[in-house]
Amino acid sequence: MIWRSALAALAGLAGGAFLAIFLVFGPVELGGISVGPWRSNALIGATDAGPVTRAIIARRGLLALNRSETVYFTAWKDGNGDALREDCRYRVSGQDMPTRWWSLTLYGEDDFLPVNGDNAHALTETDLGSESWSFIAGPDAAPDSPWLSTRNAGEFSITLRLYHPEQVVLDDPDSLDLPEIERLGCGEDA
Repeated sequence: MIWRSALAALAGLAGGAFLAIFLVFGPVELGGISVGPWRSNALIGATDAGPVTRAIIARRGLLALNRSETVYFTAWKDGNGDALREDCRYRVSGQDMPTRWWSLTLYGEDDFLPVNGDNAHALTETDLGSESWSFIAGPDAAPDSPWLSTRNAGEFSITLRLYHPEQVVLDDPDSLDLPEIERLGCGEDA
């Protein structure tokens, strides 16, 4: 009887440890909303986020600010639902957003800035303007267009940060008109 209880406790501990490791280090995004290719989770930067959400944020290095300061949206796919890949070229286009200021940052598949020497990892409202805008994300600079470099990024993501968001961002994020991500071509076609 004691062996059965000890074995059950050991199995419970092992199962719990496996689940914790999978949730924190695995590909799982817990909850959240989708707006086109963009995903967000209302618990990022929320004071009532649970320990699993806090562990995922700590593991990925997001260092989330309070939601009244910044709301984060991340895209891992283009508008057709295909993964964002370093060998492809994308047009990202949008317009004024309901926030004081915003930025877009490209992260490699390891959740860090791609190491490529291009110094083209982020663009902001200051770079693009608050009216209608677009830029190219791809392995090579685009003539006459702002650019995010995807070289050495693997399957990458783009994170949109809305700083000092208006109340609609907090109350009804599904209604937002977030940037579109259009694949223009891959490999030789890029």
